[in-house]
Amino acid sequence: MLLGALDNPPHLDTMTAKEQFIYTARQMGSRSLSTAKAFAIMGAIFSGTECMVEKARAKHDLANTAIAGCITGGAISARAGPKASCFGCAGFAAFSVLIEKVMSGH
Repeated sequence: MLLGALDNPPHLDTMTAKEQFIYTARQMGSRSLSTAKAFAIMGAIFSGTECMVEKARAKHDLANTAIAGCITGGAISARAGPKASCFGCAGFAAFSVLIEKVMSGH
């Protein structure tokens, strides 16, 4: 929502305060919806992959999280090329393992 609020309309000097408010609200809404879709897709890929890996390995451990994170990060950044896909794989796997360790303590 914050990023949508920071967009300035192209014709800011001719808009009234009410028009500026409406424009900003619409921008915030469209950005929020776009971000929500991205997180939903990312969550679906991760949880589906983790479920399949866990079923295939027949174990419930941290390796499942790392493998699912790697596949998800690689898939999300695949359009940017192989180097970005490798960095996405490593970064998302590390983040997933870190979150799993933090959340497992509760």
